Amino acid sequence: MWFRRRSRARKLKPFDASLLPPQEYLTVAEATEEGLQLTEYASRMAVKNRFITKILADKRPWFIEHSRKDAHDALELLARESDTEAENLAKLIQKFRLNPNSERDAQGYSYDDIDNMEHRREVAVEIARRLRQQSVDDNYLTELVNKARSDAWREVAANIERNLDIEFLPVDADYKRNRDDRMSALINEDLAALMAETGSTDAPTASEDN
Repeated sequence: MWFRRRSRARKLKPFDASLLPPQEYLTVAEATEEGLQLTEYASRMAVKNRFITKILADKRPWFIEHSRKDAHDALELLARESDTEAENLAKLIQKFRLNPNSERDAQGYSYDDIDNMEHRREVAVEIARRLRQQSVDDNYLTELVNKARSDAWREVAANIERNLDIEFLPVDADYKRNRDDRMSALINEDLAALMAETGSTDAPTASEDN
């Protein structure tokens, strides 16, 4: 009669964090570019919402200068937020350098995180600087405004069509296949005519880039 030998439980060594490969951070330039992608989205959303407010509630003529001002203000607000982040990190760094045994802050930072905090502070300072450059760059502001304007018109057109779908139209296979053509017509014709009636100019077309 054969018996299986019991396998001996292997004794595991304690985890040694020092054996982990060193953590690699993005360079300040790389992290700044990633941050600017997020701020571009945030500023575009802010300007888009201003457009929607004007489309629905404001009967005054639309001029691109007004929206460039909205874009400038959105970028400046984001720059100030980056300033605040950099200032808060600088205070934490100073605190832990003066007293390495200080308790962790609300975000979990401690003395061991000084290098990481220095890196984040440098990125925040650079993002604020780049945002202020963008906020006075007429070409950048115009491009941002045009993208936000197209976003606004598409959102308004989609909501109008959605309401019409619910109230009047049956949704079948042909209807869904032709949706893109109807959306283009709604943006290029119906909403453009509405903008002309209210005294606004430069209505977007459905072919404009997102």
